[in-house]
Amino acid sequence: MKFSIASIFSTVAAALTIFSTVQAAAVPTPVEVQKRAIEGINNYACKLTPAHPRPLLLVHGTTLTLDSWSTWAPLLIEEGYCVFGLTYGKYKDIPLLGGIAPIEDNAQEVANFANNVLTRMNATQLDYIGHSQGGILGRYWIKYLDGAGKINRMIGVAPIHHGTTLSGITTFATALHLLNPSQPLFDAVAPALYQMIVGSPFMQKLNAGGDTSPGVIHSNIATRYDEIVTPWETCYQDAPGVTNTLLQNLCLLSLNEHITIINSKIALRWTLNQLDPSTAKTANCLSVF
Repeated sequence: MKFSIASIFSTVAAALTIFSTVQAAAVPTPVEVQKRAIEGINNYACKLTPAHPRPLLLVHGTTLTLDSWSTWAPLLIEEGYCVFGLTYGKYKDIPLLGGIAPIEDNAQEVANFANNVLTRMNATQLDYIGHSQGGILGRYWIKYLDGAGKINRMIGVAPIHHGTTLSGITTFATALHLLNPSQPLFDAVAPALYQMIVGSPFMQKLNAGGDTSPGVIHSNIATRYDEIVTPWETCYQDAPGVTNTLLQNLCLLSLNEHITIINSKIALRWTLNQLDPSTAKTANCLSVF
């Protein structure tokens, strides 16, 4: 069976459109960003306490920005955490979208920011919450940059630990021998997208030798309705001591998918329990109140 160049690019364009449209739906306009500024974040005057002895870093997902934490960050700050975050991964002046540059560059950007937080807060370690791509940048920082020993707890919220089939699109494209020829298109628009496909060279490098880091307390929460990181089980890490949780096991009624999981107060309650097990409260459907 033969395929024209037009058919190849139309298939790839469709995949990119689905990926970008679903994620970009959560990207706010400049007016919304202004209205939803996160009060209290990146406050270097915040005092670390015995109850919360480490800075807390929030790392957003692909095509999103720091603003995607506008639900969780204020509540974490209210709980007494010194919360920090950034928008990383801008690429070729594409407006509003973060996390689309090469993942190695994104990880370095996060590493530079985190190192600055540690220095200015006079801390040796931080705790880390990463959504989607944000869930793996800390791992890359530890494994291939200078992050060893600098993360105490790493919590993944629908993290892309093992890549994605993008609801089967990449599997279909691979079967038709369309995926590899599409890489130049991905690289021209948003290199990070191709790197997150199941079996990509980046994913192989990231998980070589295991998908956890010594000394780090790993936790992950996934949603059954994830349409971006698929199958949803790829959000999990397979190693002794890792806590892997499905949102719908906490509340069967939760319909949150890949983007809206970071608006879920059930997922937030679970995350607070991971950050400080000594103050854990049951995470269930009542956590929304």
